[in-house]
Amino acid sequence: VGILTLVLCSCSGEPASLPWDLPASSSWEHQGGLVFIHMESSLYSLPCSPVEMEVADPTYHWVRDGADPKLFSVTKEGHLLFQHFQAGDSGKYSCTISYMKHGVPVSQTFHYSVFGYHVLGGLDTVLLFHSKLCEDEWTKRFLWDLQEKLRLLEIEQHCKLQFTATFCFPSLSDPSDEFVIQVQLEVSLFGPQWDEHCNSQDMETVTDCYHNTVRHNL
Repeated sequence: VGILTLVLCSCSGEPASLPWDLPASSSWEHQGGLVFIHMESSLYSLPCSPVEMEVADPTYHWVRDGADPKLFSVTKEGHLLFQHFQAGDSGKYSCTISYMKHGVPVSQTFHYSVFGYHVLGGLDTVLLFHSKLCEDEWTKRFLWDLQEKLRLLEIEQHCKLQFTATFCFPSLSDPSDEFVIQVQLEVSLFGPQWDEHCNSQDMETVTDCYHNTVRHNL
């Protein structure tokens, strides 16, 4: 690995000024901090720089520490785009923005620690239906219709409903002429896109959105 060091000096022996104005405390390595992204988030974009930078014709280069080189999806503004965030996407990321200033190439690198998270938990629910029939074919058709109606509820509420068990047995009140179909469901309040309105870098905003979602979906 070669290291190139550039030293600027003047003929008088005094240090030469840089060809661009930099604050004394400026650093080209920036720690962007922690970024929390909801699991299953769709089209989440992470900016290269945490602040707006007005530079001419910049180029962006994203890398992930400890991972094999891969082709990242980067927008024209330099944002790293996660099409569908998964647990394996968590890690340390760096973005280098390169541009020309007063004819001199300049680059700045920003570092981020990205963590995916999801709120676990749900409800075990039992639905009871009374029926005059308990035949397999009829029960299967009824359950199929029920599942289709629940799919509409999933879309509307951004929740997830999963059948865990079904039973059909004689009713205690009229065992000779009435049956009970029991459907057990596992209900998650956090289905696909439940957090579509929660995307924010502000953790207080995300937390409020989470609590509102729980109250609404319950």
